[in-house]
Amino acid sequence: MVVTEGSLDGGPPLDAWSMRVRQLVSDGARWIIFDAAAIDSFVDCGHGAMVHVADLLRRAGGGAIVLRLDARERIAFKLLKIEHFFLFAETPQEALAIAAREDSR
Repeated sequence: MVVTEGSLDGGPPLDAWSMRVRQLVSDGARWIIFDAAAIDSFVDCGHGAMVHVADLLRRAGGGAIVLRLDARERIAFKLLKIEHFFLFAETPQEALAIAAREDSR
């Protein structure tokens, strides 16, 4: 599970985040659960970075699950038409169940 705090909006923090999650994928991760509860805000760069990682995970045979995304940001995902890149869950247990279910397909 990747817990991100603060803003996911560009600059060195976003670069560090991107490097961290890309390394997880390079190390063999197929599923990543992104806990969004502590993210204050996303900006276009943050959305783009998440879509990029979700695409990498999908190509690796897994996916990206966004945990505890607030209602305002969920609307932004829909308006940006990027929600189809992700699966969404409200609890860690639900996220793990989604990954297990998707793996069994």
